[in-house]
Amino acid sequence: MMFFKSMTEKESANWKKGAILGFYTYMLLLAINQIYYLVFASNPFSSALIFWSGLIAAFGCEIIFNLKDKRKLRRNKV
Repeated sequence: MMFFKSMTEKESANWKKGAILGFYTYMLLLAINQIYYLVFASNPFSSALIFWSGLIAAFGCEIIFNLKDKRKLRRNKV
């Protein structure tokens, strides 16, 4: 029994792009958080904000790329 449909190659490539963007979002926010902590001895971002921003960046980027690809396919068919 299969719970999810298989991803196409394009969807897989879009997920990789989104995952990379999410990773860089984590790294950027963690670097800003650490530098701010070293200078001012307080954290500007909560752990929850960093966590959710990375996830939203990864999944949001994937969704946007998939929507763009679907629109291109629809335009080419017409």
